[in-house]
Amino acid sequence: MNGPDPTPSDPEPRPTPAPGAPRPSSRWPFRFAAFSLAVTAFGAGIPTPLYVVYQHEFHFDALVLAAIFGSYTLGVLVTMLFVAPLSDVVGRKPVLYLGMVLTGASAIVFILADGVAMLALARAVSGLAVGATTSTATAAMASLEPRRDQHHVARVSVAANFGAVASGILLSGFLSVYAPAPTTLIFLVLVAASGLGVAAVAATPERVPRQPGERRLHRQRLVVPPSIRGPFLVAAGALAACYSIYGFFGALAPTFLRDVLAVDNRAAAAGVVAILFGGAALVQLGLGEVRDRRALLLGLPIMLVALVALVIALPLSSLPLLIAAAALLGTGIGFVYMGSVTLIDRVAPVALRGEILSAFFVVGYLALAIPTVGVGIAADRIGLAGAAVVFGIALGVFAAALLVTTSFTPTPPGGEGRPRGTD
Repeated sequence: MNGPDPTPSDPEPRPTPAPGAPRPSSRWPFRFAAFSLAVTAFGAGIPTPLYVVYQHEFHFDALVLAAIFGSYTLGVLVTMLFVAPLSDVVGRKPVLYLGMVLTGASAIVFILADGVAMLALARAVSGLAVGATTSTATAAMASLEPRRDQHHVARVSVAANFGAVASGILLSGFLSVYAPAPTTLIFLVLVAASGLGVAAVAATPERVPRQPGERRLHRQRLVVPPSIRGPFLVAAGALAACYSIYGFFGALAPTFLRDVLAVDNRAAAAGVVAILFGGAALVQLGLGEVRDRRALLLGLPIMLVALVALVIALPLSSLPLLIAAAALLGTGIGFVYMGSVTLIDRVAPVALRGEILSAFFVVGYLALAIPTVGVGIAADRIGLAGAAVVFGIALGVFAAALLVTTSFTPTPPGGEGRPRGTD
């Protein structure tokens, strides 16, 4: 999915650990790596309930808000494509340290923000942190999982991302209403969490030895071989649907709740948004063996029903129906997201896995920003409620077409995802 920006499979080809290097027998190194991933996701969720505060303080509309959110996506793409691949050469821990430092730095910029430009900068730095951390932490988790169970790695990484985003949204909304300094205290919490993240990285063993060679930024290649173009389009389309919903709820839902539904309590508004992300996290924990095309065929109808409920709830200004739509969307996203990433992981040739996954997630992050900015532009012309209805209808049509396409796309060979016991 303000991130989530879950990346349950390693988006870069990673060097094999040194021959004979034993895997940890304890799960704690795996958990430490997961914690570092969760720290950046937690930070990505924090601004969501505060956007209405910043709008009141700095006097900007939904279009500017969507552009601020877009700066986050730009930050993610920069470090995902240029910085995260460096972990192949310098090791994973230096890149994870950078992610923790950037997360703390984004909190400080938010605290110091005195206008729109500073908010955009803070959001961009938060995106830089997520782009540097997510794929690197997930790769570290894959090498530290004692049983070599890569599906477990995927489930935990996605659940950690969605769950941490939901936690950041909830805590931010609560503290902004019931504690002093609504735009300061929560970011001090994030600074402390970043410090704990540094400690977690320090306690995580380095599984990739430093490699000789040139240590400079280079762009991760984006590749989609013709042989997998059909499954790629299905999976990338499913990811785009998930990220579009995430962008709308993460950026604009609190403003909609305040301006259209008159929900002035930021803690309550945060709870509505967190329902979506929390629901997606719970699905990952209970997903079991439902993945690949089967997960898409289960999740897309749920997403369609949820979008119908959303489109009905918006013009009726029905808060109960909106809450139900958020819960259903979270459930649908949980299945669709896992289905899309495991489908890609299944069909990607090992030699091109990193390039294919990078192309896959670039599609997702563009879908995170572009529809959200589009809703912001439309809101200037037809109002936020009308723009949200158009968004819901357009995404519903897209999801329906995707469901039909998925139904007629044969299940690719190779078993249900990469088998347990392989990297």
